[in-house]
Amino acid sequence: MKHIFLAASALTLIACGNASHTHDEASSDPVMNQHADKGIEVSAAYVMPPFPGRDTAAGFFEITNHGPDDRLISASSPISDAVEIHTHSDDGGVMKMRRIDGVDIAQGETLVFRPGSYHLMMFGAVIPEDAEDVALTLTYENAQPVTLIVPIGEPETASEGSHDKMHGSHGEHGSGH
Repeated sequence: MKHIFLAASALTLIACGNASHTHDEASSDPVMNQHADKGIEVSAAYVMPPFPGRDTAAGFFEITNHGPDDRLISASSPISDAVEIHTHSDDGGVMKMRRIDGVDIAQGETLVFRPGSYHLMMFGAVIPEDAEDVALTLTYENAQPVTLIVPIGEPETASEGSHDKMHGSHGEHGSGH
């Protein structure tokens, strides 16, 4: 399964990499595209499965925008009926989760989607028992959508090795999405 994950990650990076890289550069070192000087980089992604007896999973990751200002407007996954972008807010000392229509990602900014902050809620989630990872597609206002293959469960550590395997990025793209 890890070979499928790595192959899918490499294909995602090659397909969505910065257009200034040649095909030979991208295929010989797909990690290079993770830090493209223009575009959106997604890293440290994982999906927490539903609690027993529940059907809501949650998605977490980091987004770094190396290109022009953009906006994450939606997400989807084949394991879920509906995926919503959520945040937490303080309402008179009570933390409340609420759905939002998107989140701006300014040039040079890194947003962290984590528990108690921005996150994805994945409703009607069905994850096969033997699954180690799931597909997650992030859609932006300007940049092209990118599909990531992300592990299920909270990462054991934030080691660089596991961090590098969870990257997905794409170069600068024109508007119209």
